[in-house]
Amino acid sequence: MTRESSITSFRGVSVLLCCLIAGFGMPLWAAKQPKDEPEAYRYTYDYLFMIDALIRSERYQKAREELDSLLDRVKQKPNETALVRQAYGYLSIGLNDYKAAIDHFLFAIDSGALPENIKHGLRYTLAQLLYQEGRSREGLVQLDKWLAQEKQPHPQSRVLQARLYHALNRWKKAVKALKIAISEVDQPNESWYQMLVGIYLEKERLKQAAPILQKMVKLFPDKAQYWQQLAGVLLHLGRDSQATAMLSLAAEKGLLKEESLLRLARLTISQNRPMDAAELLQSKLVSREIKHSSENLNLLVDAWLLARDQQQALVVLEQLATIDNSGKPQLRAGRVLMETEQWKTAAAQLKRGIKLSDKPSFDDWMILGNANYRNQKHAAAKSAFEAARLLAGNTKQRELADSWLEYLTPHDQVQ
Repeated sequence: MTRESSITSFRGVSVLLCCLIAGFGMPLWAAKQPKDEPEAYRYTYDYLFMIDALIRSERYQKAREELDSLLDRVKQKPNETALVRQAYGYLSIGLNDYKAAIDHFLFAIDSGALPENIKHGLRYTLAQLLYQEGRSREGLVQLDKWLAQEKQPHPQSRVLQARLYHALNRWKKAVKALKIAISEVDQPNESWYQMLVGIYLEKERLKQAAPILQKMVKLFPDKAQYWQQLAGVLLHLGRDSQATAMLSLAAEKGLLKEESLLRLARLTISQNRPMDAAELLQSKLVSREIKHSSENLNLLVDAWLLARDQQQALVVLEQLATIDNSGKPQLRAGRVLMETEQWKTAAAQLKRGIKLSDKPSFDDWMILGNANYRNQKHAAAKSAFEAARLLAGNTKQRELADSWLEYLTPHDQVQ
């Protein structure tokens, strides 16, 4: 099993930008309006409330027209210009133009004209946008300023911090931030665990990833990918029996698809439990969770033979012969029958297999010769050994065929 097949790393969990707009149920550009402000300043606030309603109702073109008009009206007033540029930023988010939103927000913050509480909230929004646009270094600067002023940072801010650190390849700091976020809530978001285990897998810290995945299978027991990832990690750590146990539990829950079920069967065989593997394969073939392909049926034959149940192996080989016309099922059945000393049936199967086979081998003819000899059909045995000798690939094989032919040749003919 390769590392690529057993480990699937979670990467790049996107920020949900809807949270940027969700925050302005009360307009973020609108601080509490001072009663002693001039009438013109109060007009700007009222106008922005109206534009806020247009943006939230997705009337973006109308909102742009009104903002263009308002900006022209207040362009000589820094405080009001900053508020209008902030409103442009939220309009740009609605239009999915995050680059423009960043430019507007940076202008509003750098102007120094915004009230402190509005500027503080805007930094967090700006950090999210900068991350989304791949400008993580700038985003981290904005988030650090926000964290420095925030008395009780919410867990989501730590997750954003982790994303920014991860994007900058500062994975240890990303892990620390994620662990803080997870520790601060009773039911952490699934994506937080995904990101944490993804970082560990990406950096090949499998020992650290294992306990996180163990927790994930407990918290999200119906998610097959976590069971499979945990099994893959345990295999890479050399904890094969634990990996098999994990996959077995997942199979009992009906979470595994064909590829994983076959992996489980092979793992079980490798741990000297062929009977368990055979029973698993048999049940999943019956339920059609595993296809009746030549490869899968041959694996079941292997399991039954390793479990020393030749009769069950012969039953499966009979099924295999209905879908495989290469002669291989009959040749294999012939060998099994020889082991159980069913000489007559073995000879029939071997003869049938050789007839169907495009290129019967030296061994195929030798086993048929042996079966015919056991059935006291010496002429047929001699014919098979002669065919085997023609296919001999080395001196040892020729000598083996010759020894049989010499044994079967009447004494008076030898002389």
